[in-house]
Amino acid sequence: GAPPAGGGSKSHAQAFALGTQPSAAFAPIAGPMRLRGPAAACAQRPVGKMALKMCESKPDAKESALQALAKVDAAAAKKKDPEGGGGDSFLDEIVAWIQSDEGREEAFQWTLTLFVAIAFRLLIVEPRFIPSLSMYPTFRVGDQLAVEKVTKYFRPYQKTDVVVFRAPEAFAEYVDDPSKANEDLIKRIMAVAGDTIQVKKGVTYINGQDAKETFTNGKPNYDFGPVTVPDGFVLVLGDNRNASLDSHIWGFLPIKNIIGRAVLKYWPLTHAGFIENESAIPSITMPL
Repeated sequence: GAPPAGGGSKSHAQAFALGTQPSAAFAPIAGPMRLRGPAAACAQRPVGKMALKMCESKPDAKESALQALAKVDAAAAKKKDPEGGGGDSFLDEIVAWIQSDEGREEAFQWTLTLFVAIAFRLLIVEPRFIPSLSMYPTFRVGDQLAVEKVTKYFRPYQKTDVVVFRAPEAFAEYVDDPSKANEDLIKRIMAVAGDTIQVKKGVTYINGQDAKETFTNGKPNYDFGPVTVPDGFVLVLGDNRNASLDSHIWGFLPIKNIIGRAVLKYWPLTHAGFIENESAIPSITMPL
């Protein structure tokens, strides 16, 4: 049955009188407990242990979710760096990316693109710029050109072709700076193998006929020739005849030294356009 009124207090008094400690489950708490964490909202008044357990059993939903996310982040960090070394380095991330399927595919695409670009420049077309006025007025200093390297395999070089070439050995004898002896040059072919060329009194003659040049910067003030171009060589002159170090000084140009033919001037845009043969220089007439 139910104990008499005040029975609980008497029971505790008897326990103290007998020198025994009251049961911990029923011991009163002297003052309010200070709780932390999710149960802090329940700590505003004195509560027993039973009340404390009830409050702790219902944590705040938001804080519980944040704790769960923190555990997930901690687990991920531990997986990346199990020894606690502070995370992967940039180099480690690059290596991991390259080892992935996506990384290998992109690395292959980049390598292929670079290979094609290099092959295109070495074998097909390469850009060049004009560093001097030896080809004025056709080119000005700073003009940028496209030089093609393909047609030489099926189209022989012709008179009035503008070509870029490696300077021949004889060129080194006429320059003061040895570093310039290996420079690439740009000139216009004026005679090919078998042609006879002569410059006399300001007129250029090819195979005895006036070349009727329309691209030069005035008439040449020197006499040259006549000379006949041997096989495997061409004769080149600068369009700025009186300010060009060319074949009338250092001799014939070996065809093997020619890098390619200038076909397009693309910069500046105001002077852009294709570079065409502009002279009606006659060819040698071979007897039948």
